[in-house]
Amino acid sequence: MYARAARCAAILLPGTCRLCQTDRPDSATSGFTCPYCGRRFDKPGGRGRHVNLDVICRFRHDLTTSGQNVRKRQRSDEDVPNAEPGEAEPTLKRACIEVDTPPVAGPLNLPLGATPVNRRAYPTNQTRCESVGLFVETFPISTAGAPIGAERIGKENLQEYLQSCGRLGDPDLFRTAKILMTTGLTGAGRTEHLQGPMYTDKGKGKGKAIWWNDRELLQDIDSLPRGPKWTQAQVTVGEGIFKRRHTVRFRDVLEVIRHLISARRFKDCMRYAPERHWTSPDKKSQLYDEMWSGDWWWRMQFRIRNEFGTVVPLIVASDETRLTKSPNGPKAHPVYLSIGNISKAVQSKPTKHAMLLLGYLPVDPYNDVPDDFTRQRYYGKLLHRSLAKIFEPLETASSEGIFARCADGYIRHLYPILASYIADWPEQNCLACTTESGCPKCLQKRAGRGQGGSHASLRNQARTIAAIRAYQHDKRRAHLAPLDLRPYIPFWAKLPYVKFGSCLTPDLLHQLYKGMYEHARNWVEILLGTKELNQRFMAMPGAKDLRRFKSGVTNVKVWTGRESRDMMRQFLPVAVDTQAPPDLARMLRSLLDFSYLAHSTQLSDTELTEMETLLATFHKTKRALVDAKIVGKIGAFDRLAKLHMLSHYTHDIRELGVPDGYSTEMPEHLHIVYVKTPWRMSSRRDPLPQMEAFVERLEAIRMQRTIIDEFYGEREGADKDEIRRFARADRAAENEDDESTIEDKEDMEDEDVGDGADNVEVEGDTELPKPERLYYPRPAVSVAREPTVRHVSAHVLKTCYGASDFTRALGFFLSTKSDARSPLESLSSLHPSDRFDVWHKATLKHGRLPFAPTQPCHRDVVRAQPPVRNSANRVTKPGVFDTALFACDPIAHGLNRYRAGRVRAIFSLPRRLQHIHSGPLVYLQYFQPFEPDPTNLHCLFRTAPVPGPRASMVVPLHWLGMTCHLAPDFSSPPSPATVRKRLLFNEYYNHSTYLLMAYWRRIASA
Repeated sequence: MYARAARCAAILLPGTCRLCQTDRPDSATSGFTCPYCGRRFDKPGGRGRHVNLDVICRFRHDLTTSGQNVRKRQRSDEDVPNAEPGEAEPTLKRACIEVDTPPVAGPLNLPLGATPVNRRAYPTNQTRCESVGLFVETFPISTAGAPIGAERIGKENLQEYLQSCGRLGDPDLFRTAKILMTTGLTGAGRTEHLQGPMYTDKGKGKGKAIWWNDRELLQDIDSLPRGPKWTQAQVTVGEGIFKRRHTVRFRDVLEVIRHLISARRFKDCMRYAPERHWTSPDKKSQLYDEMWSGDWWWRMQFRIRNEFGTVVPLIVASDETRLTKSPNGPKAHPVYLSIGNISKAVQSKPTKHAMLLLGYLPVDPYNDVPDDFTRQRYYGKLLHRSLAKIFEPLETASSEGIFARCADGYIRHLYPILASYIADWPEQNCLACTTESGCPKCLQKRAGRGQGGSHASLRNQARTIAAIRAYQHDKRRAHLAPLDLRPYIPFWAKLPYVKFGSCLTPDLLHQLYKGMYEHARNWVEILLGTKELNQRFMAMPGAKDLRRFKSGVTNVKVWTGRESRDMMRQFLPVAVDTQAPPDLARMLRSLLDFSYLAHSTQLSDTELTEMETLLATFHKTKRALVDAKIVGKIGAFDRLAKLHMLSHYTHDIRELGVPDGYSTEMPEHLHIVYVKTPWRMSSRRDPLPQMEAFVERLEAIRMQRTIIDEFYGEREGADKDEIRRFARADRAAENEDDESTIEDKEDMEDEDVGDGADNVEVEGDTELPKPERLYYPRPAVSVAREPTVRHVSAHVLKTCYGASDFTRALGFFLSTKSDARSPLESLSSLHPSDRFDVWHKATLKHGRLPFAPTQPCHRDVVRAQPPVRNSANRVTKPGVFDTALFACDPIAHGLNRYRAGRVRAIFSLPRRLQHIHSGPLVYLQYFQPFEPDPTNLHCLFRTAPVPGPRASMVVPLHWLGMTCHLAPDFSSPPSPATVRKRLLFNEYYNHSTYLLMAYWRRIASA
């Protein structure tokens, strides 16, 4: 992690792999040349630091000087301790290089064992908690993914390394440098800041030497260890006057792989061998989640024909993006790389940096070429020749393998193989050399691809390449037409073990959220009318983390993934209508269920079969659109290529794991870090070299932060700060093209006030029996340590919070808790002078779902905030009163066990009544019991407010089980007086609610 990745795999047995052999350094080395790798330095200190950090050079140095291997050792926060009496590991010291040290001829023959170590004897970080219902089958060859020797390369002396870094080794000064480099300041701005009054006395700030200007700061940053080096290659495309030479700027793909797999920050979330997960010991239903649980890795482990080899699945992503707001402005085409050995939970977080920038592809649309066919051919050739330059080392490395140090410190024989390529629909076709009238994965023709039914056979790699080469020979398009191909040689033609059609993974963002749901929205708009559709979305009540479309949905200019998902979460209640065909609700529900299952973090064979059934139901019921004259004819669905791509989801999940591990949202988030921010920091003239330098410095800062966190301990809240900063930049980039205001900021903002150490967990009691067989939510309930408002009178609760029957409901609660004979007797204990402490928010923290153990823990927030008024008594901010489920029938099943209630106030009793109940209470306006859908079309449970002024109660806060979203039932008569009386329980409010409802429904049917 701290050494240059270029040397991480130089430890080889002679003649093993010609790709990884290093040239011998010239014997006539200068005094400042590394004697082990030949790298030259300007100062002796730079060479010493390099040998300390470079794994291979350090290893060679220790063998040369002492003949012993360096092993890992532990250290305290303050100093490096001596080894304990029982340890055999020597104390790690900094390497000292004499000026006249002779060079060592390389590659060096290391004393590696002839037989690799058994994987079970030397664990490969496969320790984990076996969840309920999860049974792991290991690969039958026990040495798969094992180290090739018992020697473990120890980490460098961090204390001496940080001392050699000067100012950037000090955590306070490093944090200052990080802030200056990552907050968008220009060089002039950094200099002005450093020379400001905060750092007076000629560069002295808080007693520590600070940089005087930006130049000194960049010099120190440039002296830090960096990631893989950048290189460039020339690519010539075109003919005649359109012949052009382009520059491809990229990094060595093997060095990026070594950099990722050796990063110690990933050692607890990395796998080196495939597994199979089952729901039971009899292996009847397989589970799929991570890439190592899929069939592709299991099959590829056999195909490499090395019982000691380690497969490294490569996840590549590319996406062309604009650098400015102008549609005709400059563009960039970055390529990113990650490896499937790292858990998808880490890959999906941009702040973890598990996906690195691999290169920038040249962008040239060839708009001056008049012929469309020639223009597309030039564009495709440019893309594939550029990618061929980048991935050329894989032609040998995928079959012969490379050696590299891994995150656990052991050396392994790695086989990097292209497994997944993340791209949107146009780029998928360009990469697969297919036309958009076909399919990049199978041989399905345009006619019939939107009808479901039997699947066409997958594309054959050899047949595809043969047809393209035949066209290259005689230029006859008849070779391409039967397979719907484009006329250029693909970059993957020479890559071993690659079937590129299978590499194209599901794209939830473009195929579902921004694909099929755009079509569904258009269909419902035709059915209801634009005005009615907007009014229904505007009438939707708010809920925490649910976006409100205050101006409707047809006025949204740019649909991002976040807005599309929020529309999807409230779409079915909007689309339910008495005038709609009966099958329309079934069709939309099947599409929603398919999407929510595809979004899951773990899927079983049973659920995959259910996804296939849901897709078949969609195709069966889509004729309702034709009958309602929303779609002209059934053949019009053949134009929806994204609908056809849904048929490949289950196969891809069985091969590579669930789709959240390779979402196209990952590269779109990374554009901010690796493209848009570096572009803004450049001078706009020849920007790519400046962008490369900026990215290198950011990576150097990131690597230095990892070292400082490892030595001093990670600063509390540092990762959350970076996540918040990244989220702000992400939202700004998403909304830069959209001037419309569609977001309810109060609903979407991150409410961290009162969380963490300032929260007080509410203790429950044993009034409600715990379920024995089924799972029901019992969250940990907490409120802020300090109330939002103190000493609130009952009159204010009635008038401002809407708790109109507060006194009677509280009296009834006190009568059940005290020795009072009746509620009237309890009312006498309440005084007009009583004051209540009130909270405006409570948090319900749920544990992991036992039937979905890989699903992240969910947190509900219950809000009871009165409207805010100005001095003129006008409402400036409307009140927010969320709805929640509370248990009312402990013997009922599923949702019938609960009733919904609108939380009007979260409060505690006055001190003189604390002996009755000391915890927080809630005032609820409860609804009628839930009823199933009598039509069995949308299958959403119904409820309604209880008539009368006394439909309220006071219960302990810990009675709340979860929040919920109640949507108006628009299928009732279209009278304004009745449209809000009937409500639908929206089970698509969030993923946890959907999974819970599906679990209860599945248990009930069983």
